[in-house]
Amino acid sequence: MAKSEMDILKLDERQRLFWLLANRATLMIVGLAWLGMIAWDIIHQGRPYFLIVMVPVIALIRYLFYLYYTRRS
Repeated sequence: MAKSEMDILKLDERQRLFWLLANRATLMIVGLAWLGMIAWDIIHQGRPYFLIVMVPVIALIRYLFYLYYTRRS
């Protein structure tokens, strides 16, 4: 099994939980920034097609990685 960053940092179970919570919070902040960029373009008469299209594309990529890792173990 490959080592994760949590293994490399030698985190205990409590620290692993906090690491995962920090990762989740980071993803939420990035998502809010992404939505903010979409709103900014719409407000300023832009057409953020790329940003809007990338939302489901990134979700699909994440889901495919999830399937890959679940089948791998």
